[in-house]
Amino acid sequence: MAEANRRLLLVRHAQGSLGTGDYDRLSKIGFRQAERVGRQLEMELEAAAMVRGELKRHRQTAEYLRGLGECSTDPDLNEYRVDHLLEAAFVRADELALDAPEPAAIADPVAYLDTFLTLFPRVLEAWQTERLDCSVNGRWSTFSRRVDAAARRMSLMLDEAGTVVAVTSAGVISTLAASLLGHDLAWQRHLNVTLYNASITELRLDGPPNGSGRWSVSRMNCVAHLPPGELHTLA
Repeated sequence: MAEANRRLLLVRHAQGSLGTGDYDRLSKIGFRQAERVGRQLEMELEAAAMVRGELKRHRQTAEYLRGLGECSTDPDLNEYRVDHLLEAAFVRADELALDAPEPAAIADPVAYLDTFLTLFPRVLEAWQTERLDCSVNGRWSTFSRRVDAAARRMSLMLDEAGTVVAVTSAGVISTLAASLLGHDLAWQRHLNVTLYNASITELRLDGPPNGSGRWSVSRMNCVAHLPPGELHTLA
């Protein structure tokens, strides 16, 4: 396989339905974003190995990329539950020195999205340093290990296909990128809350197939395929 063609494209799912009874489904804006990212990648790539997480928003986004080929599923590309991390943190807000948002913010996360995006890196840091327990998500180390396992499988796919497109979520993409590029968790947390829906993060693997290789960035959190305005969303 030509080294220049070994590319891993990480696509964040399109916008979910935040503030409704089922976040794990695309919003009207999300379907428009998914159509745009699908059209862009089909213009760029003749074919690619496709893989996605198991969540509904992953599946609905990946359906717009079906022109690239058959898509497999990998449960290790599933996101952690942000809502349960926040709930666990709010219970221990004083102990963790967090300013828990007011009830109005919890009742209307869309209107107070900036509040949660500002707060979440500190919640994530508490989880990563094992100061926060979450019965639903388990330990950060467990999540990180399964993301690393997915990365190893996708590296093998690269040796066969040359290009892999993975549709997943912000927590997975930021964790993958930090691990492969050698960045620390502070970098991961920043990327986690700044990744746009339907963004493309492209990493390249240099070196011979089946070797250790070296990862580099071709584009990070790219939304050039989305017109500015309402299609640039963070949740």
